[in-house]
This record gives sequence, structure tokens and C-alpha cells, in this order.
Amino acid sequence: MEPRFRILNRINDISINTKFILISILCVILPILTLNLILLSSISNSIKERVEESFKISYDRAKADIIQIIRDGVAVSNSIHTDRVIYEELDYDYDADNEVQYFVIYTSSLRARIDRFFNIYRNISRITIYTSNKSIDSGGYCIIIDDEIRSTSWYKMNENSEGRLMLYSFIENRAYFDNRYNSFLSLIRSMDFHKEGFRERILRVDIDNNWIQGVLSREQEYLSLYIVDNQGRIVLATEDYVYEKDNIFNFMNFDDIEIKENDILFDFNLGEASYFRDWRLIGIPNKEIIHTEMKQARHFIILLALISILISGFLVLIVFRSYNYRIKKLSKHISKFGDERFDLIVINEGKDEIGQLIRQFNKMAAKINTLINDVYKLQIQKKDLELERVQAEINFLQSQMNPHFLFNTLNAILIVSVKNNYREIIDVIKYLSKTLRRLLSWKDDLVTVEEEINFTEMYLKIEKFRFSEKIKYNVLVDEDARELKIPKMSIQPLVENACKHGIQSIRGSGDITIEIKIVKKHLEISVKDNGIGISEDKVGEILMSMEDDIYTSGSIGIRNVYRRLKFYYGKDFKFFINSKKNKGTKVCFTIPAHSAFSDKTFMSIM
Repeated sequence: MEPRFRILNRINDISINTKFILISILCVILPILTLNLILLSSISNSIKERVEESFKISYDRAKADIIQIIRDGVAVSNSIHTDRVIYEELDYDYDADNEVQYFVIYTSSLRARIDRFFNIYRNISRITIYTSNKSIDSGGYCIIIDDEIRSTSWYKMNENSEGRLMLYSFIENRAYFDNRYNSFLSLIRSMDFHKEGFRERILRVDIDNNWIQGVLSREQEYLSLYIVDNQGRIVLATEDYVYEKDNIFNFMNFDDIEIKENDILFDFNLGEASYFRDWRLIGIPNKEIIHTEMKQARHFIILLALISILISGFLVLIVFRSYNYRIKKLSKHISKFGDERFDLIVINEGKDEIGQLIRQFNKMAAKINTLINDVYKLQIQKKDLELERVQAEINFLQSQMNPHFLFNTLNAILIVSVKNNYREIIDVIKYLSKTLRRLLSWKDDLVTVEEEINFTEMYLKIEKFRFSEKIKYNVLVDEDARELKIPKMSIQPLVENACKHGIQSIRGSGDITIEIKIVKKHLEISVKDNGIGISEDKVGEILMSMEDDIYTSGSIGIRNVYRRLKFYYGKDFKFFINSKKNKGTKVCFTIPAHSAFSDKTFMSIM
């Protein structure tokens, strides 16, 4: 007898229980343990790479947010630095006996020009202009430069900055609530943009440290972050690194922080701008995250191995008894599908692959019955849902009225009231009241051209009241077009866009022409202004954003009109923007005339 047959005979002589034990050990337990060891090694490397990538993402996210907060302060500083009106008001010699002059020229005007920045940039805590003009009442936004100011560290640093914008952090050692000190992160520069002035002027924009501290605290789960200035001091960090010595508070140097040799260190400059020179954001990752996730992975792999061994061993014992019966049952029910009989398999299917297959079969059979019964209902529901979605989007677009129009109008009413003793505001209140009443009472989606023009003219009268002779307008409407119906708010947003972005930015008077006419069975509506105009690249960007439904700053009114026309007319309308820089802009759209006619007008033309 050959050796191989002897081995088979010996295997055949072994009891079935022993065979199952050998199969379980050699074919189940050993492979499972080996695979789990390999899986543990792979998962460990993957966890390490993923956590390190999370550290980098956290660092980059914090860096980007901090840079943006500081750049907002730079934007405020640049705006004030180049504002000629502020220079004139700072250099003006005020009469101490004329409080009205001081209030109107200085307090009201300068305060209004500074206050607007706080509404836009919430991360600015304070804006202060230091001046040598002693006729100004020191306080608020303006402080007179005295010996105490000249002795401060930030003033001395500004003297050595050669007029450049400077990012500087310092501590004022005085009582601030329970902290007994206050730290500042400020953008400082000499105001010398307009050289004709003869006063010393210094602008200081203080960043609200709470915003940056919020960014640092947000990332503390992953990193300990330190903002280090060009002197190596920790000016802001996840934890407080201000120390006290002899009742004097100072920033701690980053070199005093103990860093372990194996620590990963993120150390990069905050930015490329000159005011960021040698400013760094340093991040030290929290290694405890890696240790915790590695420990959880080991526990998971061990638990998975134990469960796999137990379940696999149990299945080996019962598989030969269970599979044959269940497979036959499954095959029998599948054969009934040809007769359109979708009966469920009612047996104890088990938890293995065959059991899962039976459960999936039962789900499939039940779902086929449900689909056959509900297919027509689903089609009807789909159409209803689509109509609701379109209506919801239309309502959303209609609700986007720019609140600045109302705020600017109310501000105009206030100014005229102070100047004219409440005698010249009757008309503007009337127009505003009619405008608001029309907005609240307009229920129909389609209105006549006459109604839309009346609403637009009320808006223009209010704008003319605000800017006096700066705005002139002309409305040209074909008589045959007045009773045609168009989507409401199709013209006024274009006119508002022309006033806000076109005419307000030019010197001298601005002209707006609204023209509505019927051309070759199409209704053509255009709004033309002689404003500042738009560059070709910007026009292309606006048109692309409207088609792709992407928000672009300054184009929300045009985009809403475009989306509204698209909802009502699909591809049966045309939209144009013709503009040249400093020569004005013309926005025009055409829609099918038969779609715009009221029933009465359409029948008379037919």
C-alpha cells in the first residue's frame, strides 16, 4: 500500500469529533489569529498616519482662522488709513466754545465712520486713533498723545517701524476685573497716507483675543497651540502663559517650554505679509490620542478574534447538518418566481451566510409585492414633491430682500429730520410705507408690468430722496406691454443693483434708464446705468455663478432675477449683461411675449 493511502486510511480512522477539533484548530483558529495579528499591525500604522494627518488638519485649520482674523483687522486698518475725511477731521482745529460744531463735524461724523467697522468685523475689540491735535476732546475713538502714551512700548515700537503696518502684542499692567492685567494683540501704524496734514496721528486696531482664544481652544483636543511673536514670546496659547513678577505681568518665552525629543512639532510662520514677519504658530500634538486609539484597536482586535473563533467553531459543528435543508427550501421558493408567486420562506434561517441569503430573499419578495402595489402612488407622489420643491425654492428667492435698503432709508430720515426739523420727511415716509405695504400684500407670483414699474418707481423715489440730484432716472414702457404679466421682483432688484454697485461709487450724477418693449413676439426688459461698470472677468464670473447657482459677492440681486426667470420660463428666456469699466452697465432679459400676456391681452392680440 502506498504511503499516501496509508495517511488517508489513518485519517478515516479518526473520530468525527477529533476531525472537527483538528479542522477548527488548523483551519479556523490559527488562520484567524494570524490574520488578526496582521490586521493589528496594519491598523496600528493606519491609526498613526490618520491621527498625524488629523494633527496637520487641525493645525492648518487653526492657522487659516487666525490669519483671517488678523487680516480682518488689517482690512479695517487699511480703510481708516486711506480715508481722507478722517484725516481732515483729525487735523481740524475745533472751537472749544462751539459744542454744536464739535458734535456735528467731529463726534457724529467720525464716530459713524468708525462704528460701521464693528458691525462688519466682529473680531475687532477696539479702534483708537492717537493724535497730537489738542483741540479734540480726548476719549472714545480719539486719544491725545501725551507723555504717558509716548512711554508705552507699542508707541516706541511704532517709532522704529518706519511707517509700516506693525503687528504687536503687549500687556497693560492695571486692574482688569479679576485678571489684574489685560493683554492686547494690535495692528499699529502711523497715519501718513495723506501727507498734507501737520498732526501726528497713530492708528491702533485691537484684535479681540477671545476670537483667537476660541480657535485655540477649539483645537486643544488635538494640539497645544502657541502664537509666538517676533521676539520669541508666547502672546496667545491654549493655556495662559503670562507670568507675574513683582506685580508686573509679562509674556513667557517659548524657549522656556519643555519639549520632549520624540514630540512632533508644527512650527511655521503665520504668513508672508510684512506684519507677519517672524510671527509663528507652533503646535505640539497630543500624543495621548494615539495611545488611546492604539489601545482601543488592540482591545477591538482581541475581541474580534475571540468572537470569530467562537462563532466559526460553532458553525463548523452545525454546517453539515443545516446547509442542505435550507438550500433546498431556498431553491424551491426561487423556482416559484417564474409563476409570479412571491411566497416568504418560513423557517429558522440561522445567522450564517445562508441565513442572511434567506432573509434577503424574504425582504426582496416582500419588497417586490410592495413595489407592484405602490408603483402608481409613488409616481404621483414624485410629481407632487417636485412641484413643492420648485415652489419652496421660488418662495426662498422671494424672501431675500436686502435689509440695507431699509436701514439706509431710515438713516436718511434721521439725518433730514435733524437738519430740517421734521418738515421734509412726509414723502419719503409715504413711499416707504407704500413699498412695505406692497411687499406684505403681494401674494401672486405673477404681476403686471404696470405694477412692477410702480413698485420700482417708489424705490427710485426713495433713493432719489437719499442722494438728491445724484440719481436721475427715466422709465420707457410700450403701452402694449403695461398689462403683460411677469414674475414679481423682476425689475426692482436690477435697479437696486445699479444704484448700489454702479452709481453710488461714481462722482457726479448717475442716470438709470428702464426700458420695456415688445420686439418680435418677445418682451424685452433692460436696466441701464452710467455707473462704475464691471470688468469683463467679473461679468463672466457673475454669469457663471448664476448658471451654477454659486453665491458671488455683489451679485445676489441679479442672480435672484435669473433664477426666478429660469423657474418660470426654463430655456425660453435670454439674459445679458453688457458692461465696460467706468462706462456703465446694461442688464437685459427677454421672455416669450405669449408667456407674459394676461389672458385678456393675449386673446385681443390673437
